[in-house]
Amino acid sequence: MRKLVFGLILALGLLSFPAGANADTVSDEATFVAKINSLRASKGLPPLQVNTNLVAKARAWSAGMAAASKIWHSTLSEGVTEDWRKLGENVGMGGSVDGLHTAFVNSPHHYENLVDPAFGYVGIGIVMNGSTIFVSEVFMQLMPTKLPVVTLPITSPTTAPPATTTTTAKPAPKPAAPKPVLTPVKTPALPSTTTSTPTTTTTTTAPPAAPPVPEVDTAPADPPRAPSPLLVSVLERLRTFDS
Repeated sequence: MRKLVFGLILALGLLSFPAGANADTVSDEATFVAKINSLRASKGLPPLQVNTNLVAKARAWSAGMAAASKIWHSTLSEGVTEDWRKLGENVGMGGSVDGLHTAFVNSPHHYENLVDPAFGYVGIGIVMNGSTIFVSEVFMQLMPTKLPVVTLPITSPTTAPPATTTTTAKPAPKPAAPKPVLTPVKTPALPSTTTSTPTTTTTTTAPPAAPPVPEVDTAPADPPRAPSPLLVSVLERLRTFDS
């Protein structure tokens, strides 16, 4: 992805003062940050966070400008160790923090860096040359956070076997055994003879009928046989002995 670098120079009331004259530079740096974030808030933009890497770069560059008593832009990528996507820079020199900040706001190109919504970080570096402030404002947008790439093994799709449903038939409940119904045995009524008289009624019970006798088939008797002649002769002789 292409990285963007912007640098703008601003010089206000350049004066030469003895190098030994110093100001509370750390406090002035914090004042610049507060003024920039107040401007951004008025535009509905989030505040810039101070980045120590950018502060170190800005202070080193301001020191070089103060030593040379002139201002110019740095190579913005030099000294930036963050994984940046976009960088911007304002450099200036002047007699006060308020004067320099107002001059940055009134300059269209410097103002673009101050209110760029892409920027999220800033580093301010101030070095004094006498009573002259040499300031560097370095702006930065970080690269988007890269999500780790997870490589999954490619596997052939597997078809799950169809689900088998086993149905177990429960035996039908046995019907309850019917309860025996006791039917009272009626004794057959015996035939009776009823005789009515004017005053009494006499009931005569006939004796029980005799059970029927089974019929028996009787084979016909063999017809009598005539005695054989031999038998007759023997009988005749016996009679003779008896007489």
